[in-house]
Amino acid sequence: MDSSKKNDVHSNSSELRVDADALKYTVPCDKCTGVSNISSNGLCGTNVTVIGIGRLGLGLALLLEAAGHRVVGVDVNADYVQCLNDKTFDSKEPGYTELLQNCKHFTASVDVDEGITHADLVFIMVQTPNAGGERMYDHAVVSTVLQQINDRRVRDKHIIIGCTVMPKYIDEVASFLLSDCLNTTVSYNPEFVAQGEILQGMLTPDIVLIGTHSPQVCAILKDLYAKIVRNAPTFHVMTPREAEVTKIALNGYITTKISFANMISDACDALGADKDRVLHAVGSDSRIGVKCFKSGYSYGGPCFPRDTLALALCLKHCHVKNDLLLAADAYNKIHCDVMCEAMLLEDKDAYVIENVCYKEHSNVPIIEESPKLKIAQKLRCASKKVTIKDQAHILNEVKKQYGNIFAYIEKKG
Repeated sequence: MDSSKKNDVHSNSSELRVDADALKYTVPCDKCTGVSNISSNGLCGTNVTVIGIGRLGLGLALLLEAAGHRVVGVDVNADYVQCLNDKTFDSKEPGYTELLQNCKHFTASVDVDEGITHADLVFIMVQTPNAGGERMYDHAVVSTVLQQINDRRVRDKHIIIGCTVMPKYIDEVASFLLSDCLNTTVSYNPEFVAQGEILQGMLTPDIVLIGTHSPQVCAILKDLYAKIVRNAPTFHVMTPREAEVTKIALNGYITTKISFANMISDACDALGADKDRVLHAVGSDSRIGVKCFKSGYSYGGPCFPRDTLALALCLKHCHVKNDLLLAADAYNKIHCDVMCEAMLLEDKDAYVIENVCYKEHSNVPIIEESPKLKIAQKLRCASKKVTIKDQAHILNEVKKQYGNIFAYIEKKG
């Protein structure tokens, strides 16, 4: 298996090293010492709350703190919260541990009341896992958080939902769940980042998507991002519904592009043509581009597969044909079969498969929808011995899911 040919949005990125001091900025006024000083002109050293401080939420919270904000992060796991406050938490996500060690104004809490009282700007970054069926995303946790906020009859708050939701959720569900909160807005501001490169994605985004009905929220978020990002992203301001569609449409296009590249790659192998030369030539056309257009493994992970199917479901609900998305998803599975068949032609009795995270060479132990593990399973079904070689913490995740069907070798370094 050629590890140099993996399709990856950030395949050329280097390891992120975060200089926490370099992210600090000086607040140029004395107005920013109160609990929540949000003005109509934007954000100026204000307090911020992040509800849901898993990988994505913690990254946002730490970057906000490094940019000069006083941040409270809320999570239901008391042991995790204690580790964050003790600064004993060690993350495999690049840059997290360093930022946590250097932070001075970040506090983790299990108390929703503390988070809501702390700030008028509240990000909700909880999980919306795959629910399947006619919903795709499970909105139960984010809806529960909104109900908790509504139960407290808060006022003058800006609620920013950053987790992926289905189109119409903000307008039809979230707004309704906050109906008892006076002068409180709810907006949509999803991140476009990859697990294993979260900070890099947040620091250097191509786009920033702001879905809101509030000009004040738009100004606040633009000011906030200006103090975090290291590049000059394009800001796209639109309604929440437009932003909800944009989020899944973008990922749906990327997966379609990956599947198309893999299909042409498989055709080149069958024709005896150089697949890399062909794809590079096609991708060099500015209308197409070379990103995510290389021969490689199928796409996987916690976002691409489900966002593709979520978009297909959205199209179905709109009575728009979704054949294109379903074909991309179908060929993503077929490509694993093609790669497995090519390996079986080598006629070996045993195979060693390395770097089995969904994102190759990642140090973050996420194996969800890993194409390499799917191929490994197919090899086992063909009565081949398969050994998984990876770092110990990644092997532990594989063992939990697959048990003794594979042999395991720990990869050092």
